[in-house]
Amino acid sequence: MLSSAQKRQKLKTYIQDPGIVIAPGCGDALGAVLIEEARFDAVFMSGYAVEATYAQPDAGLLTLPEMATRAAQICDAITIPLIADADTGYGNVVNVNRMVREYERAGAAAIQLEDQVLPKKCGSMKGKNVVPVAEMVGKIKAAIDARTDENFQIIARTDVGALEGMNAVSDRLAAYHEAGADLLMALGPYSVDEARTFISLAPGPVAYLNSESFTMPMLPSDELETMGVKLLILPLSLTLSSIHAMRQTLQIMRDNKASTKAYAAQAMASWADCNRLMGIDAIQRIETCFGPSAG
Repeated sequence: MLSSAQKRQKLKTYIQDPGIVIAPGCGDALGAVLIEEARFDAVFMSGYAVEATYAQPDAGLLTLPEMATRAAQICDAITIPLIADADTGYGNVVNVNRMVREYERAGAAAIQLEDQVLPKKCGSMKGKNVVPVAEMVGKIKAAIDARTDENFQIIARTDVGALEGMNAVSDRLAAYHEAGADLLMALGPYSVDEARTFISLAPGPVAYLNSESFTMPMLPSDELETMGVKLLILPLSLTLSSIHAMRQTLQIMRDNKASTKAYAAQAMASWADCNRLMGIDAIQRIETCFGPSAG
């Protein structure tokens, strides 16, 4: 198992090297294990996805301790880097300081920090607003000051485009880069041409969202790499697909007198495969080596 410091170094190297890093999103450790099994470079802990595990909307309802605890659970289950959604930093610059320390302690390799006001909204929803540039710059600087590992990366996101247009996006990304953000991100809505423009004008590495909210163009990774994007995040795919799959299974239960036997072989992971994925072999090894019956 890699240490947290090694995971942070790995992610930083990925960002610095040629190519694009692809990080599917999840809301729990099971999703993260599946992402690693599928051989992706990193995991994104989506605030939307975590709140969905509580059956809550993405409206900033969860607190820092809840989110940091979930991050720690995920980091404990995987050997690849975790990028954690930190929303607005959960308050002012003092809260941002604590947030960075908590996410570092949890083992995260990076955080995404956005410039919405509190209470925040999902970036794809209407009615959001943003703080002044100076306030967000202060949060970025506070985050940088709080980190104890220089490889812990800060992704600065702006949601200003929906309010003030793409010129304001470029201005904010420039200010956030100057403040020291390691990567830059902008939420839509915007067109493919507008995406090309702000990415080309960005003064630092860009992170991009391929989201099934479709408020931004969903573009192939090779095209985004050509445009200069370094990190591609898919925040909602696993959450939305799992809802669809669970609904199908529940309907089959209703239609087949509560039996899933015929359906299981074609559309479910096996019980044995699930045990393997959860790490049963490691548990059995410990029992064999150190349990009462050990020699």
